[in-house]
Amino acid sequence: MTFDNHTLETVKKERILITGAGGMLGNAIFPYFSSRFEIISATDIDVSEPWIEYLDVRDTATLRRKFAEFKPNLVLHLAACTDLEFCEIHPTVAEETNAAATGEVAALCDEFDVTLVYISTAGVFNGLKEGFYTEEDEPKPIMVYGRTKYEGEKLVAARCRKHFIVRAGWMVGGGAIKDKKFVHRVLGQIVSGAKVIRAVNDRWGTPTYTHDFALNLFRLLESKQYGTYHMVCEGSGTRFDVAQAILEICGRADIELIPVDSSYFESNYFAPRPISEMMRNAKLSALGINLMRPWRVALHDYIRHEFPHALAGADAQAERRSRQERRKRALAWKGRERRNSKGQRKADFDKKD
Repeated sequence: MTFDNHTLETVKKERILITGAGGMLGNAIFPYFSSRFEIISATDIDVSEPWIEYLDVRDTATLRRKFAEFKPNLVLHLAACTDLEFCEIHPTVAEETNAAATGEVAALCDEFDVTLVYISTAGVFNGLKEGFYTEEDEPKPIMVYGRTKYEGEKLVAARCRKHFIVRAGWMVGGGAIKDKKFVHRVLGQIVSGAKVIRAVNDRWGTPTYTHDFALNLFRLLESKQYGTYHMVCEGSGTRFDVAQAILEICGRADIELIPVDSSYFESNYFAPRPISEMMRNAKLSALGINLMRPWRVALHDYIRHEFPHALAGADAQAERRSRQERRKRALAWKGRERRNSKGQRKADFDKKD
C-alpha cells in the first residue's frame, strides 16, 4: 500500500492508544501503526514487551486518567477475554472485560471526542446461516464469549458517535511466542514429530491473518466511514481444511491427517461453538478497500516468515526432487554420449573401409 505525503503527515500527528496490545493482533498492529503515527501508547494487563505499559481497562479511574493525560486522537480497543472455555467458567470476568469495560472506553472516547475502533468476532453469530455472514445479519450469540462481545458492540454503538466495530474470524498470527491458536498447535505437532494429526471437519470459518488485518484496518480508518465491518481473509474452510493446507505448505505428505467431529475434543474445548463462522467483507468491498487476501495465500506467508523451521520437510522434498531431476538429466546426457560415441566409432570404421 502506498500513501501520498499529505496523508502520511496527517496521520503521523495523531496520538494512538492501544488496549490489549500484548496479544496476537496487537503483535501485528503495533509495529504497523507505530511506523505511521507519531505517538503510540500500547497497553495491556500482561506487560510482555518493553513497549507495553500496564493498564487494566476494568479500572475505570485509571482508564479516565489515561485519557486525560495521554489525550489520544484514536483508540484501538483490542483488550478482551478471548478464551472461550475461560469465559464459560468465569462469565462475570468475561462480562466485566468484554462488555462493561468496553462501554466505559466508548463513553470516554465520546467525551474526549476520540475515534474508537472496537475489535469484535464472528462468534456473535449463532452459525445456523447457510453461506457467509455479512454486516447486515443479526447477531445471535450462543456462548458467553460471543454474548459479551456483542454486548460490547451494542455499548460502543450507543455511547460513541465516531466508532468502527470490526469483526475478525479465526485469528492467524503472532508467531511462535504470541500464537496460541489452531495454526500454532498444528505446527507444534509437526515439529515435534507427530505421525498422525486429527482436525475437526464439522465447523466452518474464515481465517484472519493479523498482518493483513492491520494493513486493511489502517485503510479503513483513512476512509472515515464509521460503522460495523467484517475483516477476514477471502474464502472459508473447516479446521481440517486449514490443517491440510498447513501440511501441504510444509511438504508433509508423510503425516496422516484424520478428520473428526467436534465431539472428539469436547473434554478440552467444551464451550459451544457455532457450526459456521464464515463471514464476507461486504462493506469493505462496497467501499473498494477490501485488501484481505485468500486465506491460503496469507497462511503460506505466515508460516514462511514465522515458522521457517517447519518448512524443513518441504525443503527436503524439494531437494530430493531436484536431485532426481539432476540424476535424470545426467542419465539422459550419458545416454546421448553413448549414442554419439557409437555413431562416431561407426563413422571411423566406414572411413577405414
